[in-house]
Amino acid sequence: MIVMNDLNGQPSPGDCLARSVPADEPAVEIVWGMLKGLGPLWEGVPSGPGISGVLPPRREIEALYGAAAAEPPLNEDPRFAAIFADVYDVSVRNGQVLMTLTRTQPDGRLSSFAYGHHWKWEEQKYPWAFELQSRLGEASTELESTFALNLLARDPKQRDRGLGRRTLETWIGEVGRFGCWLQTDDIDSPARRLYERLGFTELGHGPEAPNGQPGLVMFRSPR
Repeated sequence: MIVMNDLNGQPSPGDCLARSVPADEPAVEIVWGMLKGLGPLWEGVPSGPGISGVLPPRREIEALYGAAAAEPPLNEDPRFAAIFADVYDVSVRNGQVLMTLTRTQPDGRLSSFAYGHHWKWEEQKYPWAFELQSRLGEASTELESTFALNLLARDPKQRDRGLGRRTLETWIGEVGRFGCWLQTDDIDSPARRLYERLGFTELGHGPEAPNGQPGLVMFRSPR
């Protein structure tokens, strides 16, 4: 596992943001997975006191995302949390991912995360990506050599503390010069409003989202 400040090892805006928060707020950690993945034997280190600089295990991703997505306005079925956690697990084992996260103190429990990976169309050999490219048409070229934000979640018990925003801002700070994108439900939600405030704009619609409607693809240009 590699823990880096930036793609070239230099301090990044996200790193500076993580250090500037008040002392009583959890710092945002920046964790890079291995370029070729962590392999089939990877299990993850459970969050706890004193744990830092490691990617959390699949079960923690499922639990936290499931709790966050179960609340209005998403009201997602728990099975989607399991599916997204499986995708996370495969991504960590097979290829490099970037995760930013916070852990509560003093118990060290995972309280927010954002994760994603570098995107090149020639490497995406699965049905979801084929459908995404087909639905976006010519606009799909905007996504080449950017970073895809796969998942963002914040503990619903930790609302009104800005954890989700700080976690996402730090992730963007690491990849901003490449541009980044995401797919979300095409509804008016706090998450979508956050994406818009941070510079994401609508690019088009992609494969079906958990609500059964075509997902909204949002793109943030390189900065």
